[in-house]
Amino acid sequence: MAGTLSLDLTKEKGIDLGEKANSIVSNISDAFSNAVKKGTESIKFPDGFAEKVRTGFEKIDLKEIGNSAALSALKTGMNNLGMKTSTFNNLKDIFDAVRSGDLKKGLSSGLNVAISALKVPSTIKNLIKDGKNIILEKTFEDELKTIMKKQQNTISRIDKKCIQMEEAFKNNDTKTLEKTYKSLKNDLEKVMPIQNVILKGNSMVNRYELYKNKGNVALTPDEIELCNKV
Repeated sequence: MAGTLSLDLTKEKGIDLGEKANSIVSNISDAFSNAVKKGTESIKFPDGFAEKVRTGFEKIDLKEIGNSAALSALKTGMNNLGMKTSTFNNLKDIFDAVRSGDLKKGLSSGLNVAISALKVPSTIKNLIKDGKNIILEKTFEDELKTIMKKQQNTISRIDKKCIQMEEAFKNNDTKTLEKTYKSLKNDLEKVMPIQNVILKGNSMVNRYELYKNKGNVALTPDEIELCNKV
């Protein structure tokens, strides 16, 4: 059965966010990487240097820089908000926690390191540094909004699939159950750790797996209740 997802913040050496929280960090690092690429494209470089900057950043692991900044910000932000062991209530809470941990400051420091590593003249590096506000404010925020929209779409799909599975259970529709189960599990791997979404999705996954193990026999009310709790 699918396990419940929580963020254990009581481990030694600070906060251990757990595997599922990696989706938060990964999404933010993708947003940072995309923002750097798109933001530098808007800077007017002398002839020939736009390509050198582009290929230079391609050789730098921008996602790793984003990962480090996002992870640090998430840990700090959750500490600032007094979170102990919990999933989040909604997407806004996730990004509020990250911003509370000085995400932009961490990304700015990381971007400075990346810029310094570019093999271009200092005048070109200074042009990029002068454009950091564009990269880390408007462009990065636009990328975060895109991420939030995709996550909202995933949450909506999970909700619809749970409704479909509930109806399929009533009709003992094994074909629909199997198809929707696989799709639901895939979406649960993509969604950020939002408590009610995870609980609802895991409940349906657990119910289907027990239903299948019983030979496609309808579950009893007690078994359904157990699946809701696991």
